[in-house]
Amino acid sequence: MKSDPLTVALRSVAETKHLLEALLISSETFEYNKAKKTISLLHKKMKELGRLQAEMEAQVQVREPNVRVVNFRATPKEAATV
Repeated sequence: MKSDPLTVALRSVAETKHLLEALLISSETFEYNKAKKTISLLHKKMKELGRLQAEMEAQVQVREPNVRVVNFRATPKEAATV
């Protein structure tokens, strides 16, 4: 399922926010196992976000601009070497 980058980013931020809230709540209530599980989920989320970033950067193709500098003051021979 491919989505636009903004939707993917917003969904990822919301999921990460939820994980951080769960981590804070579990640490406040001294639920060690739940906190440990949430930390592992955050690590997985970080890897997923890194993969998504790489995919999105690969989709953006950096092309050389279609612009050529022309020196109108140069002689025709000099202009051909630019």
